[in-house]
Amino acid sequence: MSEESDSLRTSPSVASLSENELPPPPEPPGYVCSLTEELVTKAREELQEKPEWRLRDVQALRDMVRKEYPNLSTSLDDAFLLRFLRARKFDYDRALQLLINYHSCRRSWPEVFNNLKPSALKDVLASGFLTVLPHTDPRGCHVVCIRPEKYPPWKEEGNTALCSILTVPLSRLCMSQDSALF
Repeated sequence: MSEESDSLRTSPSVASLSENELPPPPEPPGYVCSLTEELVTKAREELQEKPEWRLRDVQALRDMVRKEYPNLSTSLDDAFLLRFLRARKFDYDRALQLLINYHSCRRSWPEVFNNLKPSALKDVLASGFLTVLPHTDPRGCHVVCIRPEKYPPWKEEGNTALCSILTVPLSRLCMSQDSALF
């Protein structure tokens, strides 16, 4: 018998292991801070965000969501929840309310948020109606230019189309970690 088959014969199968002996499930990818030292300092001063407490704060918000809104279908990803904490200066209750409002808005306007793809807005975005400038301002803020005269006159969908047009690029900008600091 080969050494390999001998080791397979003597090693326990997963089925025979007790619950305490099973390997732990893999951890979801955690948050990795990509902020510069300058932005970490700004976050500490303006948002009361402490790097040493960041994950504890995210876990606290995650626990609140699970306890108070167990049926809420939301991402509990560190980076996602951190956006709400930063937007409310790490006030757990206000961050939770913002998260609930976020989902309420998405439910109230399914025609804007459901199945929204940038490709569906390609013509309007190509018209130059909305442009995100390639560089930030001196404070590091993204600059969005809206040029109403460029709104395609053949678009008759009204407010729903306009909200959709604004939602795609603005939601992309909000995904950036440093966006919440301005």
